[in-house]
Amino acid sequence: MRPFIDQPDAAEHALAGLIEQAQASGLADPDADARMEAISLLAMTATMGTSILVGQRSPDSAVAVLRHHLNRTFTPAETPARGAGSP
Repeated sequence: MRPFIDQPDAAEHALAGLIEQAQASGLADPDADARMEAISLLAMTATMGTSILVGQRSPDSAVAVLRHHLNRTFTPAETPARGAGSP
């Protein structure tokens, strides 16, 4: 099977679905366009891979850029408030 040739949109559909699930769960910006976020994340990761291979940036730098983008889209799950007497 040649996924990028036979089903070029499969990764985009899968990632958009995961973002939509995160939005429904309150873990991602509900106003974000899930499809656009998926497209940009996939394009960004491909470009970052190339920039690492040619020595333009380090793997740590690429991870920092991706984290920056993900932090703009996803929100941390709220932790339950501690009740009286909780440690």
